[in-house]
Amino acid sequence: NIFGNYQTIEEVIRNILIVDEGDPLNNLLFNKSINEIRSLRIFKNVKSNIKDGSNENLKIVDITVEEQPTGEISLAAGYGTNGITTGGGINEKNFMGRGIDLNVNFELSAETLTGQIQYSRPNFAYTDNTLFTSLRTVNNDYLSLYGYESKEIGFSIGTRFEQYENLFFSPELDFAVEDLKANSTASANMKKQVGSYSDFYFKYGLDYDLRDSSFNTKDGYISSFFQELPVLSDNNEISNTFTYSKYKELNKSSEMVGKASFYIKAMNTIDGSNVRISKRAPIPYNRLRGFEKGKVGPVDTNDYIGGNYVSTLNLSTNIPSLLPTLENFDFNYFIDFANAWGVDYDSSLDNSTIRSSTGIGLNVLTPIGPLSFSLTQPLAKASSDKTESFRFNLGTTF
Repeated sequence: NIFGNYQTIEEVIRNILIVDEGDPLNNLLFNKSINEIRSLRIFKNVKSNIKDGSNENLKIVDITVEEQPTGEISLAAGYGTNGITTGGGINEKNFMGRGIDLNVNFELSAETLTGQIQYSRPNFAYTDNTLFTSLRTVNNDYLSLYGYESKEIGFSIGTRFEQYENLFFSPELDFAVEDLKANSTASANMKKQVGSYSDFYFKYGLDYDLRDSSFNTKDGYISSFFQELPVLSDNNEISNTFTYSKYKELNKSSEMVGKASFYIKAMNTIDGSNVRISKRAPIPYNRLRGFEKGKVGPVDTNDYIGGNYVSTLNLSTNIPSLLPTLENFDFNYFIDFANAWGVDYDSSLDNSTIRSSTGIGLNVLTPIGPLSFSLTQPLAKASSDKTESFRFNLGTTF
């Protein structure tokens, strides 16, 4: 029996249960089912009660959920060497009460404007498969700084399902059109790449998830491999990405959990030609805190061009013993390491250097929504890297 779901249709909850009606009652799998419901993050509270049935071989299970606002408006900003970078978005995790995730986000700086709409529907057509699609636009205007401008419009559609136990497969088709322009101040390599491009990619991901729970993970690991293969493309770039995250409970009484995460990406072309400037690999913003987004790695005529290869290592832990009496405050400590290297068209531009930073984060639940801060101190960097000491995110629900 499911109670309390006044806005959410019942099948959203039933579809995620590992133990369902008619199955042998396994307490371990049942508890995992409850955690899966919590991992949807569309309910404020989830409670369960197991009662005796009409005979000793039957049980009655009551699941009671408490609904909450599932929409969120967010604003993010970072302060660094070149001023403030802002971004934000609107996210609805339970669109129309069907568990649909609808996400609209943007990022704005002095030279870039990025926008994306993402739609994800679980159990599409009662297949247990998740259908997802997205529409994106990216405009990078570097004409006054580096002598070039790039505009891209893209569309993708794909699905995700559990192929084998704990192994998830996510094939995807991606279409994109890009236009590159340059003026007389652009580098020689950029001038060679001027033109219009049409790309049709087949992408797929493999996720092997052995975490004890996707909600408040305390033990286990998850590993992922993602590959992009050109079907029809002017440059024939191929991308390979591998990530691995390990969780370990450090102190059971205080629920202190440590996390170690590894990331590596390689970007090359099938025929050995140079990777297009817009396809090169930057260090992900959330994997190297304390540095401005896109302002790390190899530089060509003052332009941060990214590398052919990227690797990162992130170590973090929550700190529940810090201000334990304040339930709305959550502290965490982190150390980040990262490197971006490889310039296929000019090896002299390669400035392979291990960057590192450390800092502390604070998440606060306020009346207007969740608020998060991070204060970061870079420990090692290249002379050309741009640092960022402060970052905050603000969200409110509706």
